Amino acid sequence: NKILYVPRAGGRDGELRYIVSDLGATFGRVKLDVPGLWRIRRNRNDPADYAKDAFLEDVKGGQVYLFYKGKRQDLFDDIRVDEARWIAGLLSKLSDRQIQDAFRAANYTPDEVRILTAAVRGRIDELAGIPAWSASSR
Repeated sequence: NKILYVPRAGGRDGELRYIVSDLGATFGRVKLDVPGLWRIRRNRNDPADYAKDAFLEDVKGGQVYLFYKGKRQDLFDDIRVDEARWIAGLLSKLSDRQIQDAFRAANYTPDEVRILTAAVRGRIDELAGIPAWSASSR
């Protein structure tokens, strides 16, 4: 992922654009390799495997734990329930057509678009279904 500066015509101020340069690395399945050495690997660009992979690992003590075993796991160490529900509220506003358009733009086949759209919608629904955290839940 990168942020690029894109100049405008005539030397006017440009704008910053956020790009994802390797979307395929995201859509695979986490697998454990055990032959002699424990290590985690992810297959790449396999929508069917991505759809089968676990997403929400646990919710306890007001914290949300995602099933994520990739690089920079520390980025997901402190996700509060209210934060997960907030992003779910935003993402829930996306229509299936908008999600499909993102995958079509990335040149996925119609079947892969269908699989990925259902998986992303399911993950949004998982986050939205997390019960609200209250003092009585502690």
